Amino acid sequence: MTKNYLLLLAALPFLLISCQQKMYFPERANTPGLTEALEGKATLSFKPQTNDIDSGNSKGGIISPAFDIAFAPANHFGIIASYRSTLNRYIKEESGTFLTEKNVGGKFNGHRFEFGVGYFNTFGSRGKAEVYVGYGNGTLERRGIRRLNYDYNTRYHRYFIQPAIGFGSDKISFTAGLRFSVHKYYDFKPLNDPELVNYIAGDGANVENNLFPFVEPFVNFEFGSPYVKFNIQAGFGTQMTQDNRVSGTAPMFISFGVVGHYAPRFFKQSKSSERE
Repeated sequence: MTKNYLLLLAALPFLLISCQQKMYFPERANTPGLTEALEGKATLSFKPQTNDIDSGNSKGGIISPAFDIAFAPANHFGIIASYRSTLNRYIKEESGTFLTEKNVGGKFNGHRFEFGVGYFNTFGSRGKAEVYVGYGNGTLERRGIRRLNYDYNTRYHRYFIQPAIGFGSDKISFTAGLRFSVHKYYDFKPLNDPELVNYIAGDGANVENNLFPFVEPFVNFEFGSPYVKFNIQAGFGTQMTQDNRVSGTAPMFISFGVVGHYAPRFFKQSKSSERE
């Protein structure tokens, strides 16, 4: 019995912040798994959203689209670019339990563009590894039905480093990675409460004067033909600091997409098959 109480006490801090997503939503990683020069990929994907209906007044969007491209202008050197969206993501306001604070919630909309460069290599017969660093710039807005004092528009810078390792073939592959990112919010505009900038992150912190670090693990699956594949990616993100929080604990995501894939080796393999 004592052990159970200790476990509950240990979990309590996480339960208290588990629903407090105010300004951050995890997104898929652009993890192309390139292996040779002049190889390229393009991925169109959609992220399902679990949305609540609040008193019949509002319903959130079902999916958010994303787009990724990647290209290797030289061997071991890759370039990635991405578009991310949060489209009518609705979280019920003021929901909670006796263990959790009442949720800020609201309807969230936002967009982000990212760009990165990185190094990739292969090992063994099926292994591949990569690390990308990059920058993103995004916008986010919140609109509420009940807690109108939390309505805002903001922009933010995003910096990330993204190592990943995987294995597979041109028809099926698996990749796992761990992305570290930092958000810097700016041009924060409260719509109804001028003091929101000083308390949205908690502890009386000005949201524009702080850096917010996140850790974002992910796994990525691709399967199909060498030229067209299906993609499934899942992961979560959580803020690395316990104070001045703009995120709940480990909000998760899953996305489904289609990949267009080009590589010089495909044509070499095709010509070799024709000669045989």
